Amino acid sequence: MLELEQVRQQLESLGLSQAATVLDRCLEVGTRENLPALTVVRHILEEELAARHERYLKARTRLAHLPFHKTLADFDFTAQPSLDERQVRDLATLRFLSNGENVIFLGPPGVGKTHLAVALALKAISQAPTSSPHTT
Repeated sequence: MLELEQVRQQLESLGLSQAATVLDRCLEVGTRENLPALTVVRHILEEELAARHERYLKARTRLAHLPFHKTLADFDFTAQPSLDERQVRDLATLRFLSNGENVIFLGPPGVGKTHLAVALALKAISQAPTSSPHTT
């Protein structure tokens, strides 16, 4: 068995599927650009971490059961002139989460309450830490 294939299988066995996928490309770039071995390893690990983070975000978004995916950038503040854009932008800092506060959107149907709630949920998901502190 070729050494490269053995390394690829070991990466797969360790659950490092993205690292196994990008192994050839990273090794080729490393050889072509005469990069130090640790730099190549770092690039492979960065690819793995990025792929894991992307999977994490997709899973969290799916588990949120949001009715649609819209952001604040998609919201038309001109269609709702009575809405305080500054206040909504302040909510988008998500400071209310760290303060343990709740947010309730009130209004008649069709004014964008769900859109704003979904936008804040998506932002919270994207900014959520991927791991929690561990103490022993």
